[in-house]
Amino acid sequence: MAEQTLPRKSRPRPNSEGRREQIVNAALKVMISDGVYNATTRKIAEAAGVNVATLHYHFHDKEEIILSVMGVLASNYRGRLDERFGAPQPLHERIEDLLAFIWGEIESAPGEQLVLQEMTLYVLRVPQAAHLAAEKEREIKQLYAECLARCSDVSAEDAPRIAELSNFIYACFVGILNQWLATRDTAQLLKTTSQLVDAARAIWRAS
Repeated sequence: MAEQTLPRKSRPRPNSEGRREQIVNAALKVMISDGVYNATTRKIAEAAGVNVATLHYHFHDKEEIILSVMGVLASNYRGRLDERFGAPQPLHERIEDLLAFIWGEIESAPGEQLVLQEMTLYVLRVPQAAHLAAEKEREIKQLYAECLARCSDVSAEDAPRIAELSNFIYACFVGILNQWLATRDTAQLLKTTSQLVDAARAIWRAS
């Protein structure tokens, strides 16, 4: 078996960013329609309207494309999160509003959420790329921690508690999300999410 290489982030070539964006956007569409495992570089190239050689001129391999797709999704998510939670707010209110926001994002683009879950499982199967899964987890938890840290009743000294709370919310909601992706039982998701809000508030009060 040929030795697998670490996915690398290509150095942008002159006038290449537009083409890279075109390929990344096509890759996301293919992954949503066919799944991450079935999204071959040939399918991605066809969807992007380029040949395979051009794709590999801009990306070394499929893992690098996945990394770029993750980056685009995270950047877009950060922008929407910052826009939604720009105003000061008490923490007990923001916990509920944050989870409502997360659910709204999932409800509006379930295909992207499924792709993110599949990406995690995919890269875990590639030992040299497994770190991408950990990077995704850290980035999302950091987004939630930053959102909660901006609350009107949270200070810099609360950073360790905020980190723990963000990890709790994220870990629990991943389970809720996976259940919903399997059953599409929205009523159950909303009920369990409400219970998560109560639990997160109780943890904050007790800490």
